[in-house]
Amino acid sequence: MTVSPKKTRVHGRGVVRGVVALACLALITVITATIGSTSARADDPPPTHRPLRDNQPPAAPEPTDPLVFSGYPDAPAFTVVPRKPALALYPCSQCHKDMPLNATPRKLDAAPHNASLPHGNGRFWCLDCHQGNNRDLLHSIGGKPIDFDASYQLCGQCHGARHRDWSYGGHGKRVAGWSGERQIYACTHCHDPHDPSLKARAPSPPPRVRAGLVPMPAGKDHRTMPWDRQQEHK
Repeated sequence: MTVSPKKTRVHGRGVVRGVVALACLALITVITATIGSTSARADDPPPTHRPLRDNQPPAAPEPTDPLVFSGYPDAPAFTVVPRKPALALYPCSQCHKDMPLNATPRKLDAAPHNASLPHGNGRFWCLDCHQGNNRDLLHSIGGKPIDFDASYQLCGQCHGARHRDWSYGGHGKRVAGWSGERQIYACTHCHDPHDPSLKARAPSPPPRVRAGLVPMPAGKDHRTMPWDRQQEHK
């Protein structure tokens, strides 16, 4: 059966008209719905703030005893290298026992020890960590005495994430190898407690070439690699 070109053109025009009609109908429907929703919103009451928590408990929880932090029970057991033997001016009481307590933050001009405190950017002063009535001790936020050899307990009050990583071995350094008794360095072995940010340092020199190997040649000639044995190029 042969279809004439005229009939084909007429059929094509009909399809185009149908598509255009459907598009116009869809556009009219969208505009009508938009106008109707706008009118409905204009009549709605003003919005109110939603409560910060939708899951408020029906009643206040029962009071509990104060929690006492005792470390991380599942952390590998460890001991900490004592810090006091490395402190040249310890015990602090050898000077401070004859000095009246002055709790006023001020510039310590004649201090024989570190008198600069960038740590915290002005958020605290000496006696926020050091005990005033016993300079041979530190103290916690709650006033609990802390020995200088346990200064990591003081650091962990603010630096909780680092303290956790240090306890598990993900931060800090360990004495000797990775097997046997786990003895680790305290925070203040690496960080100055008055200015704990680590400053930039020059990198260590590269390791020496292992015996039996040749150094990397100068220039662009890399035919001899450092892992090649000497006798292979004789």
